Amino acid sequence: MRGILCIFTVILFVSALPQTTPAAVVPDSSRQMYAGSWWEKSDADERSGFLNGVSDCMTWTAHRKGFNATPEQLMGRVSKFYEMHPDSVDLSVVDVWQRIEGAFPTSGVPGVEGGERWKNAHWYLNDDWWIQSSEDEQLGFVEGYLWCMKTEVPAPAEGYSGTAASYRRRIEAFAKAHPKQGKEAVAMTLRRYRDRTK
Repeated sequence: MRGILCIFTVILFVSALPQTTPAAVVPDSSRQMYAGSWWEKSDADERSGFLNGVSDCMTWTAHRKGFNATPEQLMGRVSKFYEMHPDSVDLSVVDVWQRIEGAFPTSGVPGVEGGERWKNAHWYLNDDWWIQSSEDEQLGFVEGYLWCMKTEVPAPAEGYSGTAASYRRRIEAFAKAHPKQGKEAVAMTLRRYRDRTK
């Protein structure tokens, strides 16, 4: 009887342990959030803003190389990739970016061929750029930047528990209320609204 009670206790203990799924089986919803289906539904301004936001964060916060192409250099190629690879609809925009950059690398820092080159941190993505951008482009920037912060920046990264739309509104209000700070990087303005830790 004592042996049966012992076995029963072990079974109860083991069944009470948290059940885990191997990491390879758990889908990374953050990476797939901005995949082919999102790209197809979004407009050109939101796509452009998203690529700018990812580029800014990947380069200056995550310190990853190879993300300095402009939206003008990328958007047509990303669209073409999804058109030519319909089975890749679940592949994130950033994964597509890495694939096409490997095939057709761009050189230098952002700037249109023969145009101005940006050497300062965050390039041209400051509050002056923000004010001139459409709401969709602004939203795309915040979506891309937050995506990068959540998926590519090692912990402990800054926390942003609000929605991209809520941060877009905050940045917009700040930029309008402080026009003389037009050279402040949008990423720095966004940082003003990060979650505060105790």
